[in-house]
Amino acid sequence: LWQGIFQTFRNVLFHPVHLFRTLHFEGGIKEPLAFGMLFGSLGMMIALFWQFLMAAWGFGGSLKGLSSTFPVTLIFPLLLILSPLLVALGLFIVSGIMHLLLRIVRGGNHGFEATFRVIAYGQATQIFAVVPFIGGFVGGLWLLVIEIIGLREMHETSYLRVILAFAIPVALIGILVVAAIAIPLIIVLTR
Repeated sequence: LWQGIFQTFRNVLFHPVHLFRTLHFEGGIKEPLAFGMLFGSLGMMIALFWQFLMAAWGFGGSLKGLSSTFPVTLIFPLLLILSPLLVALGLFIVSGIMHLLLRIVRGGNHGFEATFRVIAYGQATQIFAVVPFIGGFVGGLWLLVIEIIGLREMHETSYLRVILAFAIPVALIGILVVAAIAIPLIIVLTR
């Protein structure tokens, strides 16, 4: 079991084209879910450790406000316990949204399960969280690359369609930001 997990982990990180080209897009979500929960939870726990360590040293961190409201001795164990559930929920939500976006650009050729497998196996990149400060950023970039490769291979579609699917939310956020700036500006200028 552990040898198979390690081999999958290594292939996701260093040979994603080969892995996703040979991976079946059917066969159930139990194994990808377990893999994604294992590495996603591990990464979340390590990232939480660094966040709480930074907050304890007075460097702030994203959890500083939360730790001033609730005691760290309560938050940290609670988040560690909930991390597998949060990761599992995240896998399904991200996979659902990504599959919908792929369907919009006509790139989701092999169903939700193929998309879920890519998102779940991509959680191997969470191991980069062991590197403080920049590990999450590097892991996030490599996750993006792996998901683009994986979705292209699993759905037998083009890189363009996959990149367009990733670009849709970015474009929508950009439009909302421009509208949020432009509308008040237009109102002020027309008065």
